[in-house]
Parts: sequence; structure tokens; C-alpha cells
Amino acid sequence: MELYKNGFVVAQLNSNDKIYDSWPLSDLLDDEIALSLSDKADEEWFCKYDMQHIVPDFNFAKNYFDYCKIINLPVSLLLFESLDNTITVDDIVEIKEVMGFDCIGTVYHSYLQTEFNDFESDFMNNGVVFNVHGLLHSIDDVMSFIELRKKVIASGINLEDFWKELPVRISIVKI
Repeated sequence: MELYKNGFVVAQLNSNDKIYDSWPLSDLLDDEIALSLSDKADEEWFCKYDMQHIVPDFNFAKNYFDYCKIINLPVSLLLFESLDNTITVDDIVEIKEVMGFDCIGTVYHSYLQTEFNDFESDFMNNGVVFNVHGLLHSIDDVMSFIELRKKVIASGINLEDFWKELPVRISIVKI
């Protein structure tokens, strides 16, 4: 399976019981620069296209990252890669660390993070476990999660089903 570089996410890692908390400036309602950066992301990408809040513009993501650092928000610049080639980037970036694989609806909602416990015994029996980052080791593990999730939904169990499941590899980009 070929993974396509979809773009970048600025996130606080291990924040608020989440593996990553994306686009943290959107919470700063009294900071004009933060609001301006958040508005630009909404206008340029998030509201304009049917996308998972992954920015396909390295320079914008770097500016967002830099401003977070200026105001002492501990963030990382993440590269998201998926099987979806609708929006791709060709920026050459150095990967500091591959964190692992997630299954998202958007970067604000990880099906894996919110629902893995519902399937944990099924996965433990097949040797599928979280890595040190709280993500899965391989895309095959994510595909197994999606397959099991779809079976459970088809059986009538009420799970979040707002967005299509998107398996993604998440890497920390060296800045």
C-alpha cells in the first residue's frame, strides 16, 4: 500500500489525555495573531475542501509552529501520510521520528484513540497493541481495526460514524 504525503499538522503531544492535540492556537481566543493563523487555516483549507484538517502548505505550518514556540506552547510539526492522494505535498522534510499509525475522521477525532478499548481484547488476541506513542505499529494493524469497527457498526452497535476512517502514518518533522 502506497502512502501519500498529505501535509502537516502542528500539535501538542500527549496533551489532555490525547496522543496529539492539533492546531492548539484555535483555543486562544484573546490572541489576535493566533486567531489570524486559525482563520487562515479555516479559509484556505479546512472549510474550503473536504479534508481532515491537514495543511498542505509547509510554510504556513512552519509559521504556525514558530508562533507557538514564540508564545511558549510546546508543539511539534507532524507529517501525516495516508492512502488518500486527493491532496498531496512534495515538500522534502527530514523525519525526526515515526510515531506510528492512527485511524482518524479528522485530526481532531481519532477513532483509534476513542474506540480502541472497545476492541482491545480482539486485538490483544491477535498481538495488536499500542506502541510507546499510543499508536499502532503498522498500517495493517489499522486496516484490521477499521475492518473490525465496520463489522461492529453493521451489527447495530452505536459508534461515531461521521467521517470515513482514514489510516494515517504520523511522523515528527525535524525543524
